[in-house]
This record gives sequence, C-alpha cells and structure tokens, in this order.
Amino acid sequence: MIIHKGYSDLHFKDPVITMGVFDGVHLGHRMLLSRVVKEAEKSGSDAVAVTFDPHPRIVLTGDHTHLRFLTDIEERIFLLNQTGIGHLVIIPFTHELSRMTAREYVETILCRHLGIRHLVTGFNHHFGRRHEGDSNTITECSTRMDFMVTREEALTVNGEVVSSSLIRKLLEEGEARKASAMLGYDYFLRGKVVSGKKIGRGLGFPTANIAPRFAYKLIPRSGVYAVEIMVEGDTEWHAAMLNIGLRPTIKESDGSRTIEAHIINFDSDLYGKDVTVRFSERLRDEMKFSSIEELVAQLGRDRERTIALLRH
Repeated sequence: MIIHKGYSDLHFKDPVITMGVFDGVHLGHRMLLSRVVKEAEKSGSDAVAVTFDPHPRIVLTGDHTHLRFLTDIEERIFLLNQTGIGHLVIIPFTHELSRMTAREYVETILCRHLGIRHLVTGFNHHFGRRHEGDSNTITECSTRMDFMVTREEALTVNGEVVSSSLIRKLLEEGEARKASAMLGYDYFLRGKVVSGKKIGRGLGFPTANIAPRFAYKLIPRSGVYAVEIMVEGDTEWHAAMLNIGLRPTIKESDGSRTIEAHIINFDSDLYGKDVTVRFSERLRDEMKFSSIEELVAQLGRDRERTIALLRH
C-alpha cells in the first residue's frame, strides 16, 4: 500500500475510490474496501482509500475531554494495509476543509485532484459541511461529473449493524468479545510501560503499568480482562491478566485510574518498553476486598481462568 500525504500532484489510473475516517477498520469497513479492490481489479484501475488525520471531531470539538476513538492514524494505516488497498490518501483535516460543501469536495478533491472514475460508498455515508452530503448528493454529482457510483449495504453481525460508534459503546460497557466480533480482530491498545509503586510484586503478581500512546484512545470499561501482550522487539504474544481501574483494596492507591498487566510466566524488566495489548475477554468487575489475602486469592483464580481462556 502506497501512502500519500495530501491530495496534490497525484496521478492514479482510473481510480476506484472510497472515503471515510475508518475508525477501527472494522468488518463493515473491510467489506467496503474489499469491494473497492474487486472493482479495481475488474477494470485494471487503482484501488484508493481516502481518509483524514486528525480525526475531524478533534478539530471541530472545543471540549476534547470525552473524545475517544478506536484507532490512531498509525493503527489505521496498519489495519488498512491488510485490506489489499493499493493507495491510501491521508488528507489533513482542517477548519477550512470542514467548511467545504459536499459538492465542492467532490468536484475539487475527488474529481480535479484524484481523477475519480468510480466511487464506492457505504449505506449511510455523509460528508461535506455539516455532513450535508448524502447518497442523493453523490448521485447528482456522479451524473454531472461523469463517474460511477456503487453503494454497499450495511453489514450486520448477530442482527446489529456494524459501526464504529456501536463498537465504542460495546467496549465502554466491557463487551470485549462482542466488539471483537464486529472488528474482525481483538481490540488492542499500544502503550509504554511506566514506573509504578511495585505493589503487585509484593503480592506475588508483578504488574506492568501501561500509559496509552494515543491521548484519545478508548480504554474499555474498568475491570479485569484476559489479554495477550506483545513486548517491543519480541515476536511472541504472552498471556496476561489486566486490571483497569482504581485498585480500591490497595491503601497506597492514589485514586487515579490505571492500566496494569500481570504477564503470566514472564520475569523480564519492561520499564520504558512499548507494548501492545489485545483484549480477549472481560473476567469480572473491579472489586474491593476486605483484606489483601482475599485479593491475592482472587488474583490466583483470575490467573487460572485467564490461562484456560487463552489456551482455547
């Protein structure tokens, strides 16, 4: 996949194009992108995906406190590269771009700069100023500007339409397995191991404290999860149990939300290293125990359950 920053001076061969943020690059996105690749192969054309960075909501929202996304641009590139798309055009999203009408966007960017011959669009795609552009706008533009349009229908999993917003909701509710079924892969986050208070080591469960790399990364609901971890420079996924929360049983806890992973049968120093965590299943809520001994006993049960789940 060839990556293009911006849309100037690009020369594609009768490109088949789809466009969107593609947050998560989920199964619905992959169906759309697969159609682009197939249509391009049929006509000997270039298969092109157009996306935006930063996410439009980061630019347009004044209060960023509650903004959370499934993927940053590096993760989107990684996932899009798996789809067979030949070219990825990353357009810097700005306030100026947001004021462009849907028709101006099609005429200026898709037609004049990218030379579109065929647009593949999702079932509910909206674009342009205040999301005014819809399927009717695209049909009108295609007739006037001479390009073909294919509209993909919605993809459903277990009776629900796959969407980035639904996947975010599922993760916020702790439904990691349902989210994975819609993503087509286990949800993951990347972060750096930072120093902690080494409380877990004193309990016999040393943990790595993980600080997410992406400030807007969606962190699943608090609780204990069975996960797998890849350590920077390694090629093997390690079974681990991970706690997201406030550590209410620990007196030394400062009340801040942490992400702590205990990697099973692993004893190397991880401080300062980058890790990738992929979520398999949520085991339970975070709990306050009446004693440290009760906490340690529960951690032992969590470890055994994690081993059993990940073995299968």
